[in-house]
Amino acid sequence: MRKSFIQTKPHLVLLLACPIMAVIAWMRRNYSVDVQLYDTFYILRIDLIAEFLITIILITSLLYWLTRNRTGFPQLTAAHVLATIGIALYITSTMGYPPNNAVDTWSTFSPQQYKEWEDMRVRFVGAVVTFGAFQLLLVVNLIVKWLKTA
Repeated sequence: MRKSFIQTKPHLVLLLACPIMAVIAWMRRNYSVDVQLYDTFYILRIDLIAEFLITIILITSLLYWLTRNRTGFPQLTAAHVLATIGIALYITSTMGYPPNNAVDTWSTFSPQQYKEWEDMRVRFVGAVVTFGAFQLLLVVNLIVKWLKTA
């Protein structure tokens, strides 16, 4: 069975996704997302979120490169790489609201606007939690790589 490029060189696939994410984040640099933690709202710009995601992807790429001579589960590698890139691109390209909207200007919301704003926050938090959960696949894959050669 022939292995795909994602299974054989996941570090290169992750590296190639970083400039794409950086360009998308640069185009949407004025967009922001707010996250509510208890009674505090944190307003995060999309370009800063993208920098954080790119840093995680670069660290992941380095870990795959360091363990390139060890064999793990190719399906686990492909699932992790595709999910990491896909969710990071989803967060970078679809989340956030543009500048000078009702949230920024403190104007009153219509019920529809409030519902859309609330739904976007829930989708953002769900995407971030899913992104974090898929990073567990990397941990499992690294454990398998170290145990298979031991």
